[in-house]
Amino acid sequence: MSITIRTRLRIAALTPLLLLGIALNSAHAKDPSLLTLSSEHFKDTATVTDDPTTGTTTISTEPGFVERAGPLRMVWHDDYLKGVIDRKTGQKSFQVSGFVIYSGSLRSYETANYATANGPRSAKVTELQKRVENCATGDCTYTERFAFPVDEELLRQLAAGDGSGKPSLWHFTLIARSGSNYAGELSTAEIAGLLAKVDETSNTVPVVKANATNAALQHALGIEGIPVAATAEQPNRAGILIAGVNSGSVAQKAGIIIGDIVYEFDGHPITTLAELHAAVAASAANSKIPLRLYRGMNSMTVTAQF
Repeated sequence: MSITIRTRLRIAALTPLLLLGIALNSAHAKDPSLLTLSSEHFKDTATVTDDPTTGTTTISTEPGFVERAGPLRMVWHDDYLKGVIDRKTGQKSFQVSGFVIYSGSLRSYETANYATANGPRSAKVTELQKRVENCATGDCTYTERFAFPVDEELLRQLAAGDGSGKPSLWHFTLIARSGSNYAGELSTAEIAGLLAKVDETSNTVPVVKANATNAALQHALGIEGIPVAATAEQPNRAGILIAGVNSGSVAQKAGIIIGDIVYEFDGHPITTLAELHAAVAASAANSKIPLRLYRGMNSMTVTAQF
């Protein structure tokens, strides 16, 4: 009788631990690996936030994936993407964001290094938040939230993939002022999902100043465009990012595709929608006009037949 009672007591004492272990194992089993997630998953889980004070809309893939580790299934780091749309101009900007939790001494990440088709590139890291905890009990625990800018053309190249149709990993390294660097990674499916959500959101965001000019360009040239500014890495890359091409239009027959950046029309620099519209309106009937554009990292010339 006493053995039975002791056995029951032991089982009762162990039950919470057993249930915890089952819960942890179940949570672990339900966590997919990064490369199993599709671009549709990241598009569907992306958040869209409007900020009336700045007139911007921010799209983030932060909810799309986290990596848990250890018995308590802690999240020690996270990397994700953000795209910001200016509702007045339609201009878009992109950044890699995330956080890292570590112990020891402060690292203070300063520079991000990453690969492109044309070789390595660097960007300045912005520290968004720094938190220090647990110093009284031993080594301090630090949380650093970071962000660094990335070019839209690079993201679209990465989203296109290697032709296999399977997601792959794009790696970057945060260089610390002192201590260990941080190796981060993003799935090309996450990149594609963000761009798809940004493109979808761009079609619903009101762009007051560009509407009339875009309508005229859509009629004459057969495109929808968004002005883009040059970057520190590409100081000459400014023009009109092609966001839409009408079937059978002058632009389509010339070979212009979505993602191209038109920067020169008939020998004249083009940096705004108004400049492109004026140049198109001044073109004579049946004329052949050379257009210079960037496609990815390459510059090329196409001919528009009006």
